[in-house]
Amino acid sequence: MKILVSSIVDLKNSAHNSRLHQFLKYLSRDHEISVLSINDCWKARWDRTTENYNQSFKDLFEKIDLIYLTNRRVSPVVQEALSLATVGSTLDRIGISDYDVHFNYNGMVSGYAVARYTHSRGIPTVYDIADDLPGMIRTSPQIPPFVRPAGGWLGKAIQERIIQASKRVTVTTESLCQTYKVPREKRELLPNGVDVELFSPRPCEHIKEKYDLEDTFVVGHVGVLREWLDLEPLFIAIRELASEINVKLLIVGGGAGYDRTVEMARDLGVLNHTVFTGTVPYSHVPEYISCMDVGVIPFKQDNVSNNSLPLKLFEYMACGVPVISTRVNTIQETFGHTVRIVSSANEYAEEILELYRDSTLCSRMRSEGRRVVEDEYQWAAISKRLEHILIEAGC
Repeated sequence: MKILVSSIVDLKNSAHNSRLHQFLKYLSRDHEISVLSINDCWKARWDRTTENYNQSFKDLFEKIDLIYLTNRRVSPVVQEALSLATVGSTLDRIGISDYDVHFNYNGMVSGYAVARYTHSRGIPTVYDIADDLPGMIRTSPQIPPFVRPAGGWLGKAIQERIIQASKRVTVTTESLCQTYKVPREKRELLPNGVDVELFSPRPCEHIKEKYDLEDTFVVGHVGVLREWLDLEPLFIAIRELASEINVKLLIVGGGAGYDRTVEMARDLGVLNHTVFTGTVPYSHVPEYISCMDVGVIPFKQDNVSNNSLPLKLFEYMACGVPVISTRVNTIQETFGHTVRIVSSANEYAEEILELYRDSTLCSRMRSEGRRVVEDEYQWAAISKRLEHILIEAGC
C-alpha cells in the first residue's frame, strides 16, 4: 500500500517522540510512505540536540520519503498560511496518482490543502486528531497575542471542513470527539500508547550517581518544556517537602521554555533541589524514568489539557513508576483508579509524602500501571488498528 502522510510535526527537527513517529515506525515495515510536513526550523534553533535524540528513529528516516513544504527558514506559521497556494505544485512534482490513501496527522491548513487536492484525485483521507489544535493556537507563544482568538476560530472552522471531507477520523480521546463533533459513523477512538519493550524498569544507578540522586526520593518529569505546563505548584511543593524529607525534582527534557523554567526554580528557591538534564536521547529516557520514585504530569488545568492524553503517562506506567497528575479530564476518567490526581501545591505535597511513606501503595501502583499498558496501550496493537483503518479507507 502506498500512503501519503501530511503532518504538522517535523519528524526530524522535533525533539519529542510523537505519536506519528510510532505509527510510521510500524507502517513503514510493509508500506511505502511519503511524508509532507512543515519545516520546523524554530525547534531546530532552540534545541541543537535533536539529531542525538532521534538516533533511535534513524532507520525510520531511511525507510520513508520526507518532503518539506519549503527548504527555506520560514516560520511554521507562515508555511501553514501559504500552504493552500503551495501544496498543489509540491504534490504535482512528486506525483500522487498511485497513492492509495492520505493520512492527515493532526493537520490544519496544510493538512486541509493536501486533503482537498487528494480528494480531487479520488484519494480518500483518514484524519488523525491527536491534540486540541484550535485550543493550542489560542495559547501558542509562537503566534502574536492579538491574532490568537481569530486563529483559534479559523483553526476550528478548518478542522470542521477536514472532518467533513475525511472518510474516517481517528481521535485520541472521547472529549475531542465531543468538542469537535466528530460524526459517530466516521470516528474511531485510537488512544496514545507506549512501546513496552523499550519502556520497562531499567538499571539506573549510573544516572543516580551522575546527578547525585542516591538515597533520594526522586520526583520526575519527562518531556519538552512548553506553555501547557504549570510547574509552579510542583516547585512550591518540593520546596516545602525538602524541609521534611530528602527529595529532589528531576526534569528530563529541553524546549523553548527551558531557560524560563530554570529561572522559575531559582526564583522559588528550589533550584538546589532540582536537576535539569536537558534533552536526552530517546532510547535513554526509560533509564531516567526508572530513577524516579514518582512521575508527574503538571499540566495547566484548561480545555487543551482536558482534551489530551499525554505520552508520558504511558511511559511512566510502563517503567513501573507511580504517577501524579493535575486534573486532566481524560486521565481522571480513564485512569483515576491508577493515577493520583492533584490540583494545588498542597495536594502535590500530600500525595508525594504519602507515596514516600507507603511502600506498599507504591508497589501496587507500579504493578497496576505496568499491567494496564501491557493489556491495552501498546503501540504495536494501536498501530495495527490504524493500519486496518487505512487499508479499509483505501479500498
